[in-house]
Amino acid sequence: MKKYKFKSPGRINLIGEHTDYNDGYVMPGAIDKYTYITFEESDRFEAYSTHFDQRLNFSLNEEKEEAEWLNYVKGALLYTTKYVQKEINPWKIEISGDLPLGAGLSSSASLMVGVVYGLCKVEGFEISRRQIANIAHKAENEFMGVNCGIMDQYIVAMGKENTFMFIDTLTKEIKYVPAENFPQMFVIDSGVKHELASSEYNKRRMECSQAEDIMGIKLRQMDLNTLEKNKEKLGETLYKRAFHVVSENDRVLKAIDAIEKSDWENLGRLLYSSHESLRDFYEISTQEIDFIIEELKKNDDIFGARMIGGGFGGSILALSNGDSSEEISRIRGKYEDKFGVKMKVYTVRLSGGVQELQRM
Repeated sequence: MKKYKFKSPGRINLIGEHTDYNDGYVMPGAIDKYTYITFEESDRFEAYSTHFDQRLNFSLNEEKEEAEWLNYVKGALLYTTKYVQKEINPWKIEISGDLPLGAGLSSSASLMVGVVYGLCKVEGFEISRRQIANIAHKAENEFMGVNCGIMDQYIVAMGKENTFMFIDTLTKEIKYVPAENFPQMFVIDSGVKHELASSEYNKRRMECSQAEDIMGIKLRQMDLNTLEKNKEKLGETLYKRAFHVVSENDRVLKAIDAIEKSDWENLGRLLYSSHESLRDFYEISTQEIDFIIEELKKNDDIFGARMIGGGFGGSILALSNGDSSEEISRIRGKYEDKFGVKMKVYTVRLSGGVQELQRM
């Protein structure tokens, strides 16, 4: 029986938070935490997750499976067959890896892009990496019902080592931003995720849309001067939401310049500014996240940090000038004493996109 093994990275988004669904700018990077996916010839469709320790058979149809993780696999397979309009052979698929789940590192896109890419390789489908990302995105939107933007799938499919990817989510244009000698990156998982996350995320999307309707133009087209002139018309809440998106788009463009100049102190300031905007204007931070950020600010070796992801808990990205393990240990102790929650810390580096590892 032939076997094929693939690895699909997770991702961090350096800056550009909650801009993707507003046709704005984002700048993610693939990281060296991976989902490993093995395809083996079989007489039936079967999937095994080492994380959930479940081995399940399934049929390639529109029906949802009881195990949520399996639906990501099934959706990726199903939407690839829809795109190529061909039947595929049954496969035994094994999922493993060191990419943490639920830490804001896009484990879902890693899995779905990896399965689409792997299926194309084992079945001999000639599909571009961009189209692989589009298939995985469509599957997550329609089959999984997750109304995400295209950032995660693009960087997982098309990422390059030691490089960030600037994405214009309106035009879908990408630009690679080399980041040699980039500062050490830490992802700090707060261990907290409030139930508000999903409902408030949808509410923020709606508020941004309302601001656009009142202004008659997209947030993408606004500048801060235009926004300020229309502050009363928007009202306090919609003004705040729009202010974050407009100012965050500007920070992404400034971050490119900082990376190109290796100006890590300025880049760090942009990250802190991004967090303050997410806290004060988008209003999606938490006391736990803010506590960690404020503690990080006390150390001169930390260039900058910000919350990442949907909000109301989750993780923080921090940039450090060298090894900050002692500082992180100090914060970990204070955090656990104050909140009774253990935080997890992952050191990550920029990696390449999904790739084949071996054929057996």
